[in-house]
Amino acid sequence: MSQQLGFAIELYLDPALENQVLKAWNVLARRQISTHLIEMESRPHITLFSAPFLEPSKLESLLKGFASKHDPLPLTFSSLATFPNDPDNLLFLAPTPSLSLLHLQSQLCDAIRKEGLEIGDDYAFNSWIPYCSVAHHVPKNRMPEAFSLLRELKLPVSGYAMDIALVQFSPVREIFSFVLGNNS
Repeated sequence: MSQQLGFAIELYLDPALENQVLKAWNVLARRQISTHLIEMESRPHITLFSAPFLEPSKLESLLKGFASKHDPLPLTFSSLATFPNDPDNLLFLAPTPSLSLLHLQSQLCDAIRKEGLEIGDDYAFNSWIPYCSVAHHVPKNRMPEAFSLLRELKLPVSGYAMDIALVQFSPVREIFSFVLGNNS
């Protein structure tokens, strides 16, 4: 398995919602369906932006200011999904679309663009799909079992996005994070 390197700006969840996602990771790990997210030391999140290379110091004050202008964001994970024809066999929780989430991501990309960074197609306005990974590299023949196990999660689950972070991967290493709505 190749180690992909890069950077991502992620939204972290409140502890209760994060625990719901971790429960899914652990169920799949116990059944030996997927341990990838645990092994790469990831944390439950929604990726707002990702790039193969960037200069973290250029984004620190941008993200700090951005976080101070945005309050914690209500989130509801309402469905379990996968992308068609995805070679990584990714399973994820999809948040109920909200204008506040789409607006937050769009504003972040505008701010990043102003710093001279290019926004890839996956994060461009009208093409970004918010999701929270629960499993990567699920063997094709185990997809039905994974879906069946994850249906036990009793969706929808609700909570808040509480922090915004810049991470480097893989393995995941948080470079810095800021609490949403924290003006200090």
